[in-house]
Amino acid sequence: MIEAIELKQSDYLIAKPERLKKEFGQYFTGSAVADYMASMLTFVDVPVVRLLDAGAGAGILTIHAAIRCLAQGNKQVHAVLYEIDKDILSQLALNMQQVSEVFKDMGGIFTFDIRCEDFVLVRPDRKEASFHVSIINPPYFKYNTKTSLYAGATADLYAGNPNIYASFMAIVASCMADNGQMVAIVPRSFTNGLYFKGFRHYLNRRMSLEKVHIFRSRDQLFREQAVLQENIICSYRKAPQHAVIKVYTSTGYDDINQSQSHSYPASLLIDTSNDYEIIRIPESREDAQILSEVEYWPASFKDNGYLISTGPVVEHRTREFITDSGNIAGSIPLLRMHNVKVLRTEWTGKNKKDARFMLLEGHEKHTSENQPYVILKRFSSREEKRRLVAGVHEPDSMPGKWIAFENHLNYIGHQDGSLSQAEAYGLTVLFNSTLLDKYFRCISGNTQVNATEIRLLKLPARDTIQKIGMSAQLTEITTQEQIDALLDHFLQRQEYKQHG
Repeated sequence: MIEAIELKQSDYLIAKPERLKKEFGQYFTGSAVADYMASMLTFVDVPVVRLLDAGAGAGILTIHAAIRCLAQGNKQVHAVLYEIDKDILSQLALNMQQVSEVFKDMGGIFTFDIRCEDFVLVRPDRKEASFHVSIINPPYFKYNTKTSLYAGATADLYAGNPNIYASFMAIVASCMADNGQMVAIVPRSFTNGLYFKGFRHYLNRRMSLEKVHIFRSRDQLFREQAVLQENIICSYRKAPQHAVIKVYTSTGYDDINQSQSHSYPASLLIDTSNDYEIIRIPESREDAQILSEVEYWPASFKDNGYLISTGPVVEHRTREFITDSGNIAGSIPLLRMHNVKVLRTEWTGKNKKDARFMLLEGHEKHTSENQPYVILKRFSSREEKRRLVAGVHEPDSMPGKWIAFENHLNYIGHQDGSLSQAEAYGLTVLFNSTLLDKYFRCISGNTQVNATEIRLLKLPARDTIQKIGMSAQLTEITTQEQIDALLDHFLQRQEYKQHG
């Protein structure tokens, strides 16, 4: 039955125009993933299990969830399924009828209610907050916060309009009865970042995160649909936060049932030390150890007085300022991502991508004072092994009062004036270390390096960072091993060693 349903689902998606799939945010779940998600469900001790599917599609998730409930001893299940794509409703109804037959053959009862309504706009949580189980693969897309019908639709639950999938998760959570369980496959982006801050506040206070499954590969989960997105499967329960969270890891869905698992204290994964409440997800025991180790560092980005800004030169808005015509009077180097190397920045004017920024009237809005900075790439490609790549900008290498940073760069300075070159090099060693790169991967699943996450970083004390930088200036560092050895040397001389 399930194989035939999945085949029909696949054929339906292939035939559907790309424009409509994007409009609906449709990325249907495969049978292997649906079965795995259903395996996270635990027995519900009620006469009739009420099951909610907030974006049903062909019903593959409800099928697996209902059969899981039946296998665990729940003889009666009632499913409520929401789906706005009218073209798939007949197939959905036929699939649910087949589930009813399976239950009947096993001495059970399965009933269902299909609702062709927009789950977010009808807000069923305001009428029936009594579901025991919900297993969802919500649509995901951003919407216009001024003109969309979805803007403010969940304002009574949390602040902000980050993405439609957050609205689905929040309403499902609101629909749950006490001890009800929600299993969702969603982008990892909600676990960190400023845009999802209000949503995290809501979720962390209403639900207990019990299990998380992460995938090492970003392109295998919905590979048939050419989706490049870091997704996770998360299992939440409507209860106070449990003391332990279990993390599962696989490469993709081919090996999902052979995933590795480890249990960690909730206090390690959910950061309650600030109001961002980032959810950190270690991929391995080693990553969890690094996460724990960094938490013992005595200072933070903010404590040390560092400032981070995003490069102000947005090229498509400042075309009249940008030239590649060579070293002409009244122009300064424009630093782009390709100019940032490990530990250094390099602008020679000889690279075909090198450009200059004209100091025309009004340039001050787009230029920065030429002083020592740590330059951090904001983006990495999925092929790159590193998320964090940082180089020191030395003002003497590009003389003049001003310097220009393109918008794909972050630049770090200090609130009390210029960074010393030693401190800049110390920070750069830290950002280019394997240790901090692994730590950053625990707190962010994005290839984008946001200033928000950098501001929340724990760091060694400033004097330690300066010592690291002084040593780096005296040493010709050419390998990752040398960077890691230098950092390890200085950190082990501090009090952190006792916590290793």
